[in-house]
Amino acid sequence: EIILSKDLIIKFFKFLLAGLPAFLVAIPLNYLLVSHLNFYKPLAYVIVLFIQVSINFFIVRRFVFHTKGTEDLLNEYYKFFVGISFFRFLDWGLYSIVVSLTPINYLIVQLGNVVIFSVAKFLYSKKILEK
Repeated sequence: EIILSKDLIIKFFKFLLAGLPAFLVAIPLNYLLVSHLNFYKPLAYVIVLFIQVSINFFIVRRFVFHTKGTEDLLNEYYKFFVGISFFRFLDWGLYSIVVSLTPINYLIVQLGNVVIFSVAKFLYSKKILEK
């Protein structure tokens, strides 16, 4: 059961802020791969998502959920990666459908997906990383 509390709202805000560095890498990387290196948009987005998930794990683990130490690091990364990959697969699917069927700019779709999936990713991360 999720209880909406001040602490939960603060952690969600921190979660969004913690995602900012990876997001700031993701947008230009996607632009570089698609617009300059001519990658197929869905393939470029898979690469971007993998990098984002990895960066986010380390930042969220330390600065949002204050997990320290390395004894469970690989296990936590595995659980985080598998779970977040499920959301990222949905993200990728929605992105791929929208960019192929609409005239909406692929970077706008990427930004929209950040908003759409942020709450679910936060709740999953909280379950895995909060001690």
